[in-house]
Amino acid sequence: MAATQLTESTITVGGQTLFYRQAMPAQQAPRLSVLLLHGIRFSSETWLNLQTLSKLAEAGYRAVAIDLPGLGRSKEATAPAPVGEPAPGGFLKSVFEALKIDQAVVISPSLSGMYSLPFLFQHSDLFKAYIPVAPICTEKFPATQYASVKSQMKNCYDKLLLNSNSSVKIKGSFRNRYQRSLYMGTRMSRWVK
Repeated sequence: MAATQLTESTITVGGQTLFYRQAMPAQQAPRLSVLLLHGIRFSSETWLNLQTLSKLAEAGYRAVAIDLPGLGRSKEATAPAPVGEPAPGGFLKSVFEALKIDQAVVISPSLSGMYSLPFLFQHSDLFKAYIPVAPICTEKFPATQYASVKSQMKNCYDKLLLNSNSSVKIKGSFRNRYQRSLYMGTRMSRWVK
C-alpha cells in the first residue's frame, strides 16, 4: 500500500468559500488529477468514506473532492444558479484555477451535472476525461453541443485506454460499475488501475 497525504482546506471562488478534501501520493508526483463532484444528498465526505480519495492517491493520482455551494461543508456558499439550472461554465473553471488543476478527469454524479455540463461545453480542453453518472440538466443543452464534445471526449478516452504509457486504464464498463459503487459502497479503484 503506497503512502498518501490527505488534506482538508478551502478555496475562494467568486467570493465564496468552498471546502475540499485532497489525497495525493506521498512519494511521487501525481500521474494526473481527478476531480470528484457529488449529488444533492452527498458531499466530499462520501468520497472519503468510500475510500475513493485514498485509493486513487495510492494508485498515483491527485484526487480532489469539493463540497459544492450550499452543500456539505460549503453550506454557507451560495450556488451560482438555482438547483436544476445550469451554472456558468466559468464556475468550475475558477475551481480548477483555485486548485491549480491544469487538466483533470471529472467524475460528475447527479446534481453536479448542473456544474459539469456547462463547464464541459465551454472548457472541454481542461478535461482529460468526463465521467457523467446520471447528471441533471442534460435536457438543457441541444444535441449539437453533445455532438461537438463527443468526438473530443472519445479521443480522450481512446488515448487513455490505448496508450500503453497512459496513466489511467479503465477495465470493463466503468460507468455502470462506478454508478453501482455509489450505492453498494464498493471502491471505485477496483476499475481504475
